[in-house]
Amino acid sequence: MIDTVCLLIPKEKMSFLAEVSSWELYSKTDQYAKFVRNPSKAEKETGKYFPRLTGYKRQFSIEANVRMEFSVPKLLYLNNLEELEEKDFPKVIEALQDRLKTMGVLITKSILENAPISAVHFSKNILLQDGYTVTHLISEMNKVNLRKSFDFAKTRFMNDGQSLYAHTTSHQLVIYDKVADLGKDKKRAIDKDQTLYQRSLFSELNKEAEPKEIIRFEIRLSQKQKLNKVIEDLGYEKNPTFRQVFRNEISKKVVNDYWKKLIKERNLGLFSIAVSIKDILRTLFLADKKLKPKQAIYLLGLFMLAKDENGMRQLRTIVSKRSHDRTWYRIAKDMQQASELITKNKLRDWVTQIDKALEDYKAYKL
Repeated sequence: MIDTVCLLIPKEKMSFLAEVSSWELYSKTDQYAKFVRNPSKAEKETGKYFPRLTGYKRQFSIEANVRMEFSVPKLLYLNNLEELEEKDFPKVIEALQDRLKTMGVLITKSILENAPISAVHFSKNILLQDGYTVTHLISEMNKVNLRKSFDFAKTRFMNDGQSLYAHTTSHQLVIYDKVADLGKDKKRAIDKDQTLYQRSLFSELNKEAEPKEIIRFEIRLSQKQKLNKVIEDLGYEKNPTFRQVFRNEISKKVVNDYWKKLIKERNLGLFSIAVSIKDILRTLFLADKKLKPKQAIYLLGLFMLAKDENGMRQLRTIVSKRSHDRTWYRIAKDMQQASELITKNKLRDWVTQIDKALEDYKAYKL
């Protein structure tokens, strides 16, 4: 479903309790003044989860907007390992309204339900089966060839967990070991907004005879323009409200779209079941009757280089030092051809597991 969202609401649509509200001036320019209202120590000690509020006011204007940022599942579950369902929306609105009141902000449920979204993180937690570990999957996906617009980085976790973080200024694809992340401090964790209860889950999950291996996919659409483009491309209207993005269908389509287009479909050959080099060469000839031996050997060599530990990323680094970008794009296109021919083999079981989980898209529960 969704995790973090940012609602942008005009100040005039809410009222404030003077005896409770405590806004601080964060920054000021000739054009704007920025105020923040973060959860106080006393509010945090209640054991509840609270949103972070930011007020923006244009100089010499009476108009102002309030940005509300929060993890939706944490409002109900105090963690984002458990996932929400569409039927939870009324409870989410009720909890959000309650927390805002505690922070001195009064607002109707209708305004919250129909508030414009300026950013949203679509996410999915997947429990791996059959002995697969998140570390293994990350090492496999680390070989993939992403668009140059993404800056692809790998970060090692404690207890040998890993994460993949591909990002631009407007959107991010983050794939990581969710259980390992629960045990990390704020500086090193992917989730920087963990509650005390969420941290306690790490020790509880590791007490089990067979520790859970949970891989998490996050699609972070951090700019409204990018959010609008992504959902319009998938057949939805731009400028969605909170109610409109709180739908299993839209989250499923977004996460599947990123998984397939950025990871799976561009790199299928890397994920096929391992066979001998000669078998792969035979597969190439069988898949394309017109394929010349020289081209087949070239595609085979390209495929084997891509399957190396650092895969297409390292190959791209080596090639880029001796050629122009257009040369790499031709090589990447050839690699895609090799992948399509070679993937007449059965996919690795873990790819099938992810495909099935993203197709079923059932909410993960503890």
